[in-house]
Amino acid sequence: MLAPVAVHADHFHQGIGSVMLTQGIEKVRIAGYKGITVEGDYPFYNRIGFKTSSKYNIYPTSGIPMQEPRCMMCQETYEGALKNIKGYIVYDMYFNA
Repeated sequence: MLAPVAVHADHFHQGIGSVMLTQGIEKVRIAGYKGITVEGDYPFYNRIGFKTSSKYNIYPTSGIPMQEPRCMMCQETYEGALKNIKGYIVYDMYFNA
């Protein structure tokens, strides 16, 4: 998961979030990972190339309802990288911190 990515409201619409995210995606690619998951503002992440995670058969951990399922998204680091990947994102880090 690539997170958190946040920009102070005083600096919205200046391209800062896009630059941070693009740099993070490149580091993930270089590190050899197959994909990235994020959760957040889907119109923003869609512009950067993320797609709703269910299109990759990747879902949030059962029992944790999402008010807006499009908010969980994935991006492949190369074409076809997530083709045979499916399952659930485990949110233990939120409960075991």
